[in-house]
Amino acid sequence: MARKKRDKIKEEGDQKLIALVEKLQNQIALQQDLDQTTLDMSDDNVVASKILQAKYSFLYNEARYRHTRFSGITNAITQ
Repeated sequence: MARKKRDKIKEEGDQKLIALVEKLQNQIALQQDLDQTTLDMSDDNVVASKILQAKYSFLYNEARYRHTRFSGITNAITQ
């Protein structure tokens, strides 16, 4: 019984992690599109971009470390 509960908790955590990784992937893609049309990036935008990349890298590496499985349309962890 305890193992099933632990597995369920891990699965719920994995799904939240995947949702965050996908959200950050979408934000990065949008930001990259906007950055291509910007002639002069402000310091604030550069810092925000680096923070976004750092968050994504951390969560992506955590998901890989945890061997997170994802059964959606796109696999955010293998991209």
